[in-house]
This record gives sequence, C-alpha cells and structure tokens, in this order.
Amino acid sequence: MASAGSTDSSSTNKRIIVVLIVLLSLAVLLCGGPLTWWFARRSNATAEVAERREEILSRGLPIDDVSMEAFRARMMGHEKSERWMRVLDEIDSQVFHESCRGVPVVGMTEDDADYVYGTPYRYNDEVRQFLDQWSALRAEIHEITEGTGPIWTRVEMESFNTLLPYVQSTRSVAQLLQLEFEDALRRDDRQQAFESVLAGLGVARTLEKEPLIIAQLVVVAVHGMALKQLKLAIELDLFDEEQLKPIFEQLRALDEFGSRYRLAIVGERAMSQPVFDDLQRFGDNLSVPSGGFSQRPIDALASLDVMAQAESIDTEDLSEFFAQTTALDSQFSQQIAQAGWLRRLETVLTSLTVPALGAVGKAFARSAMENRIAKIGVGLRLYEKRNGDWPDDLDVLTSADLGIDFGPIDPVGGNPFGYRVVDGRAEVWGFDPQLPTDVTPPEPIDVSSLSEHEQYLKYWWWTLPATE
Repeated sequence: MASAGSTDSSSTNKRIIVVLIVLLSLAVLLCGGPLTWWFARRSNATAEVAERREEILSRGLPIDDVSMEAFRARMMGHEKSERWMRVLDEIDSQVFHESCRGVPVVGMTEDDADYVYGTPYRYNDEVRQFLDQWSALRAEIHEITEGTGPIWTRVEMESFNTLLPYVQSTRSVAQLLQLEFEDALRRDDRQQAFESVLAGLGVARTLEKEPLIIAQLVVVAVHGMALKQLKLAIELDLFDEEQLKPIFEQLRALDEFGSRYRLAIVGERAMSQPVFDDLQRFGDNLSVPSGGFSQRPIDALASLDVMAQAESIDTEDLSEFFAQTTALDSQFSQQIAQAGWLRRLETVLTSLTVPALGAVGKAFARSAMENRIAKIGVGLRLYEKRNGDWPDDLDVLTSADLGIDFGPIDPVGGNPFGYRVVDGRAEVWGFDPQLPTDVTPPEPIDVSSLSEHEQYLKYWWWTLPATE
C-alpha cells in the first residue's frame, strides 16, 4: 500500500498539473484566441473580396490591370489612334518643347500676361513664327479632332505605377489651340477661330471615355479652356448659324458628366484593387515583409464598399449629384477620424487610395454648369440670328424651333441661370459652385471688383450685344 506521504505528493502534483493546464489554456485563450479571430476575419474577407470582384467583372467592368486594358480598348475608338498618338508624341518631343520658349500660352514669357482682345500684343511676331513652324502639326490636329469623340491611346496598366504620357500631352494640344484662337482674333480670321474652338472641344472629347479620375480632370480642364474661347467668340458674335450648330453638338456630347464620373470611379477601383493583393504595387520603393503580409483583404473590402457607394451616386440630377458626392466624402472622412486603432490599421490603404470624392464631385458639377451656360449662350445667338431679337426668358429660348436639343440647362441649387436683356444686350449669369446649397444670385457678378486671382469668375457672366 502507498504511504500517506506519497498520496499527498501525488495529489499535489495533480493540482500543479491542473494549474499549469489552466494557465496554458488561459495563455492560449488570451493570445491564440485573438489571432484565430483575426485570421478568420481575413479568410472571410478574402472570400467576400473574390466574390465581389467576380460580380464586378460580370457587369463588364474592370477590376485589375488586365481587365482595365481590355475595358479601355472596348470603350474608345481606334480608327484615329495611331495618328493621334503620333501627334501627341510630337507635342511631347524635345524639339517642340524647345520651340515653345518665349512663346505665350504654350511656353514661358517675360511678363506671362494673358492676351486681352483689342489691345496691342507684344508677342505677335513670335506667335506667328511659332504657328507657321508647326502648321503641318496643327492641320493634323484639326483633321483628327474637329467633331471627334473618344480616341484610344496605348497605356500599359500597372496599378498606381501606370504612366499616362498621352493624357498630359493632351493638355499641351489644348494650349496650342488656344494660342491659335487668340492669333485668329488678332487677324480677324473668323473661320480659323471657329476651327480652333471646335477642335478644342474635340480634344476634350478624345479623353471622355478614359476610366481614370486624372484623365477626366484633364477633360474638365481642356473643356474649360475651349469654353472660355467660345464665350469670347459668342460675345463678339464671330460665328454664323452654320458654325454655331456643330459647336452646339459637341457641347451636347459633353453634357454626359454622369457617364464620365462613373467611368472615373470604375477605373480608380480597378487601379487600386491590385494594391491590396500586393503592396509592392503601391510604389517601387515600398518595403514589404514576407509571409503573406502584403495581402490586405479586409482593406480591399473596405475600399470596395466605399467605391460601390461612389458608383451608385445619382447623376441624373446635377444638384443631387453634388450633394451626394459631398456627403459621401464627409461620411468617409468622419469614419476614418472615428475609427479605432485596429480599424485604422486594417483600412490604412483604403484611406490612402480612395479619391477625394467631394473635390471630384465639385469639379464635375462645375464643368457641367460651365457647359450648360455655354449652351445657353450659343442658343441665344442662334435665336437672335433667326428672330432678330432676344427671347423674353430662357423658357422661350429652349422651346423655340432652332433645330437643336438643349438638354439640361439648370445649374446646381435649384434656381435657373440668371437672364435679362439690358439696352439691347442679352446677359446670362451663374456662379462658381462651392457648396451644394449655392444658388444663382439675383444679379450678375461685379467683374470690376474681382482681384487678380478671381479673374476666372468672369466666365459666369455672359454679355451678348445684338448683331450689328
């Protein structure tokens, strides 16, 4: 029989073993439990991300570099692609850049002052020499872009490392056309001025199907440049009815801000998703640890959620579009600010890669308004040439038989653009939208009170003298 001492020793050992098991279990629970929970969340997120991406692809939309290249090729015309890329390559050449030195608009000058119509111009000789030097290139630009639509250019998609040289060169083409337009004004060459404006609108349209925000913002910029030239031409009454109609057709085509916005969102989503699978795609200098930590499925899912909301925003009503993009941007910023440390860690790439939706919405809303007031300006000229007088109000204008379809002409805010006739002169005015609640003021802007940095606001007051 065992002694009492050995029995006590055995009981003590058992108690020690039980305590050790409890402590070990507690350690596993404290350490292994959260890890198990975290890995389970990653696994679930990975499965959901794969499912969401498949759903996006099933709608014919891109989700990575390969599908993005196919999507671009499908969305844009190819007939003029090779010619257009040769033009853009020449615009980007060292020879062209060197020739721009000392030439306004396309290069740097001593005073870099804008041309003011009707005033002496010190760079007239330099401009004429430059335009003559590039006459063949300009002729090719006009032949390609006048009345054109979207044109495909070669781009190798590589997520955030993608290079877009042709997008940037497009802005340079627009500057060349602006220089050409101003030269035409000085020479009173109305046909050349018309062709410059029409080509400028066409240049904007070459990028209208590009599924990237940066490309769409270049569309906004190039479009705006052409509209400022058009405004001056309409106010000076440079174009006849046969010239105004093709210009109006291009304005109507550029009305489609909603489709361009969605393309931008779709493309940004496709460009960002590969980063969540491989952090190295975020930048060449990024150091990524091994062992699968370069994959961020929870982050990818958060990004997909935000971009799905952005894609679903209403684009039928401009005011609602502006309000919803502003609200979504505010909501996203608030979520980031209020997130706990774990959520911030898990969605850090989402916070870095989701575009500034409020700024994007404002840019599209402003561009749409710029286009709409331009349609009114062109329509007023057509009406006056047909009837010998101005319409009583904008309802009379849009219902008149002018052979054109005005489409949407209201700004954000619910109030129509301002319109009146003063001393035989038609005036149309709007405002630069900063908030969705902004509305058309009762009176046009006082352009005489604008500072040097506010001169761009002159666009929002169109004043059309009667045809002489």
